[in-house]
Amino acid sequence: MKKRIAALILAVLCILTCLTGCHDKQINGEDIKGSEIKIFLSELVYDLDPAYCLNNDSALQICGLLYDTLFTIDANGKLQKSLVDNYKIIKDEKNDEYIMQLELRDDTSWSDGVYVSAEDVVFAWKRILDASNNSDAAALLYDIKNAKEAKAGDCSIDDVGIYAVDELVLQISFVGDIDYDAFLLNLTSVALAPLKEITVSANVDWSKKPATTVCSGPFMIRRVNYGTDTDNKANVEYTQIILERNPYYRRTADAKYVDTSVTPYRLILDFAYASKEDTVSMAKENVLNKYVNGTEDEKVFYIGDIALSQRAAQKDNATVTDLMSTHTYYFNENAEILKKDGTTEKLFANKNVRLALSAVIDRNAIAEAVVFAKAADAFVPNKVFNVTSAKEEFRTVGGSLISTSADTAKAQSLLAEAGITASDWTFTILVRAEDEVHMQIATMVSEAWMSLGFNVNVKAQTPDVNDDKLAGEDVKDIYDDTFNEKYYDNNYEVIAVDVLANAPTAMSFLAPFATGYSGQGQDMSAAELLSATPSKCGYVSEAYDAKFNEIFSVYTAAERAPLLHEAEQILLEDMAVMPVIFNQNATLCSGDLTDVTMSYYGFHIFTKASLKNWINYIETTLPEEEETAAP
Repeated sequence: MKKRIAALILAVLCILTCLTGCHDKQINGEDIKGSEIKIFLSELVYDLDPAYCLNNDSALQICGLLYDTLFTIDANGKLQKSLVDNYKIIKDEKNDEYIMQLELRDDTSWSDGVYVSAEDVVFAWKRILDASNNSDAAALLYDIKNAKEAKAGDCSIDDVGIYAVDELVLQISFVGDIDYDAFLLNLTSVALAPLKEITVSANVDWSKKPATTVCSGPFMIRRVNYGTDTDNKANVEYTQIILERNPYYRRTADAKYVDTSVTPYRLILDFAYASKEDTVSMAKENVLNKYVNGTEDEKVFYIGDIALSQRAAQKDNATVTDLMSTHTYYFNENAEILKKDGTTEKLFANKNVRLALSAVIDRNAIAEAVVFAKAADAFVPNKVFNVTSAKEEFRTVGGSLISTSADTAKAQSLLAEAGITASDWTFTILVRAEDEVHMQIATMVSEAWMSLGFNVNVKAQTPDVNDDKLAGEDVKDIYDDTFNEKYYDNNYEVIAVDVLANAPTAMSFLAPFATGYSGQGQDMSAAELLSATPSKCGYVSEAYDAKFNEIFSVYTAAERAPLLHEAEQILLEDMAVMPVIFNQNATLCSGDLTDVTMSYYGFHIFTKASLKNWINYIETTLPEEEETAAP
C-alpha cells in the first residue's frame, strides 16, 4: 500500500511540475524541457513488441531504449542489476524445491505512472511460454518448474513456477539446483522484459502505435510518422519516430524535476526510407550528408547504420564493434519447391542440397562487400559466453566449423550425389525490403546459387498497411510486419534473417532447432496436440534432439558448454541453417554529442547523452497530427 501511495504522489508531482513550468529555458514563450537530439539509428521498423524483435536488429535497438530488463550486461560483459534491486536463493526443504526471489526497484514506473510490478514480469513470461504463441526465447525459461511442459501443452500455464508474491517481489521455482548465474544472464534478454497485461491484451496492434505502447525504459514513443503512402505499401518519402523522456523512469516520489535520470528530452529518429525515385542507399547518403554538413534545422548527430555505398569511405571514421548476431539463411524443409515439370517436392529436406548451397557461398567476398562484417565460420557468433563470463568466448573455444570460401566443385559433387539437376528447380529468397545490406547479400547468394543452375528469385518483402477497424474507426499509421509474420509462420522457402542473441549464451542460438525447445506455437484448438513443439524451419534430427535432452539433463553452465559445442557441430554438419556473416556495429558520433554508451549486446544508450549548444537545435512544436503516447 505504501508503494501505491508513493506512486500516486509521484504522478501528482509530475502533473504539478508540468503545470508550473519548472524549466528555466524558454523559446517563444514555450518551456524547453531539455535537448532534442536528431539521430539515424537503424532501418525503419513497424512493430516494437520486445518479444518479437529477435530477428531484426533495427527493432531490437529501439526496444532497448523503450523497455527495461531485470538485469543488463555492461560494455565489459559484466552482469548489472536494472529493474531488480535485490535477489536471493532459497531452499524449500519441505517441498524439496529451489526458489529465487527477485525484488524489483521501487523508483521506476511505466510511462503512464504505474509501478512496474512483479505481475508484469509474470504476464510477459507466461505469454512467451503459452503453447499457442511463437517465441524463440522460450528455452531461456525452461529451467523454471513446468515451463517446458506448459509450452508443449502438457500442463496448464498456471502450473509454471512463476509467482508474484508481492507487488514488487517475484518468486521463481526451478526444476532443481540450477546454475543461477547462467539463469540471471538470461534475464538480460529484451524478450523477457516485463509487459503490462492490460495494454497487450486490449489491442492486437498495441506495439505499433504510440497511444497504445506503454514503456518502462528511459524513453517512450511520442510520435510515429510514416510519411506519404500512395500505393498501399510503405514506400514513403519521409519517416520519423520521436522518442521522449519517460518522466517516471528511475524517479522517486521526492524528485524535483522530471529530468533527473534521463538527460535528453527527445530523440528524433530519422529514417532513410527511399521514395520511388531513390534507392535506400541514396537516402542513407542524404542522412550522412546531414551528419557531415547539416544546418541547425536538419543536423544529424549520430549514425548507427552507415549507407552501404559509404562504408568503405567511412571505415576509418567509424567506431566498429562485434555484435552477437549472425546473418543466416533458413531453408524451410517442409516447403514444396516447384520443379520444371510442374510438380513440387521438399527440396530442402535433402541434406546434400543444403550442404551444396552452403559450399558455393564465398563468405569472405560477402563480408568484404558489407565492410562491417566478418565471414561466418560457424553459427554462434563472437562475444557469446562459453560459460558465464565474457573472459572466454564460445567461438574461441569452438573454433571454425565451416569454410568461408566457395568450393563450387564440392557443391556440384554434392548435388550429383543427391541426384539433383539444379536447373529443374525454382525457389525464392525472402528478404526485408528496407534492409539494403540484406538485399545486397541476397543478390550475391542468389548469383552463387544460379551458378549451380538453380532458378532463384529474390522477394523484397514490404510491410502492408493495416486497414483494420478499431472501435469502428479507421486506424492510421499502422503497418503490419509481413516479413515477421512469414518468418514465425514458417511461410517461406528460403529466408534471410539476422539471428540475434536472446542472451549472451549459445543456448539462445541453438535451442530453436531442437524439437521441444524451439518455442514454436501450436494450434491449441486441434483435437490432438503434438507431444513436443516442432523445431525451427522444419529441421528434425534425432541426434540433435537427443543432444538437447542431454543438455537439459545437467544444470550447470560448465557441464552444458561442451554439449552445446557438440550441438552446434551437428547443426552445421546437417547445414540446417546457413550462416553467412557475423555482423558488426559501426557508428559515427558527432564531437558535439557526448556520453553515448553501448551495452554488451550492442544497444546504443542515450540515457545520459549530452549535446553541446543543444538549445540551438530545438524544435518547439510538433505537427498537429502527432499522436501522443501515455501519459
